[in-house]
Amino acid sequence: MNIGILGAATVGEALAVEFIRAGHEVLISNRRGPGSLSLLIHRLGPKAKAVTLEQAAGCPLVILAIPWVGVKEALPKLPKWEGRILIDATNTFLNYVDFAVDQLGEDSGSEIVARLAPDAKVVKTFNTLPISGFFNAVPEGHTRVAFLAGDDVQAKASVAALIKSIGLTPMDVGALGSGGRLMQLGGVFSGAELLKVNDR
Repeated sequence: MNIGILGAATVGEALAVEFIRAGHEVLISNRRGPGSLSLLIHRLGPKAKAVTLEQAAGCPLVILAIPWVGVKEALPKLPKWEGRILIDATNTFLNYVDFAVDQLGEDSGSEIVARLAPDAKVVKTFNTLPISGFFNAVPEGHTRVAFLAGDDVQAKASVAALIKSIGLTPMDVGALGSGGRLMQLGGVFSGAELLKVNDR
């Protein structure tokens, strides 16, 4: 599968490594352009390609890993999604100095993302732990759970298959609005680490 990645910092790079390890190809991008990614592409190897944000967004499945403060600027500039899957891996930090959190009131981060990409099938996942935490070693016979939420059943099935391909167990926690609130900063699943016993 070709997977587009919007954002090439910690989250984007870590997911690229795992996707490539699972046999996928990644098109990775950032706001500075493909020329700024040469060292990263060298580390990732031949299954990775540096592209523009627009090119990465053209993949059937796309990871949103841009820092929250850049999301409202970046998403409206991208081509129409035409039903492609957009995985929202963001958290609503305003900065990474004191980790101030955006105050959304009754809204949720993923619902904001969905409004900014109105014809995308948005699925929330990969945000409840620091990204490296998803891939730390687990006891033998266990796999780590990755929560996901979304409104489109087929899109969630595709994302669940992707999660399984990188050695995690997907757990559907419901619709984008209600499930997303459980997963976002301050939600009950934010920071929750759950292991599943295999074959149960």
